[in-house]
Amino acid sequence: MDKENTPLSATDWFNEGLRCFNIPDGVGAIQAFEAVIKMEPGYRHEDGDNPYFYLGKISEIEGRIDDAIILYSRALTINPYDEESLIGRGSCYTVKKNHVDAISDFKKVLDIPPESMNAPLKHVLYAIAENYRQQMDFQNALFWGERALSEDPGNHLHQELVAEVKKQIRDIF
Repeated sequence: MDKENTPLSATDWFNEGLRCFNIPDGVGAIQAFEAVIKMEPGYRHEDGDNPYFYLGKISEIEGRIDDAIILYSRALTINPYDEESLIGRGSCYTVKKNHVDAISDFKKVLDIPPESMNAPLKHVLYAIAENYRQQMDFQNALFWGERALSEDPGNHLHQELVAEVKKQIRDIF
């Protein structure tokens, strides 16, 4: 069989999906990642990524938040500690104002060993604090906001969050 007539493997399709995703060619990426899923629903690339994450990211970018949550959840069934899928789904839950589930996902990111974590810790801590603030749980927002601020003392957003939460707590009492 010559190379031109050899069917593409799941890995070939995944690599094509990545190529299209990075161009960006969303339609080509979707077709390639769906081909991977059709061939091998539990596929994980050698680097640990899976097609559901990328389909979730495309859905999130396109504003199809409910679809993105479903796809990120599927990615997490393959790898429960897929950092990017946890952050993506947590962000989508934040947009949907489902702060309890958002916090849960962001806290799971904190369970990833620091040497394996890619996201800056300060951003994850800030996301947790902001979700608590949105729930008006000011004590937890302050706790997590101060942790974020300790990671990056000069960060203006972290300073604002902590100051606002302290003001809210003072106003309550």
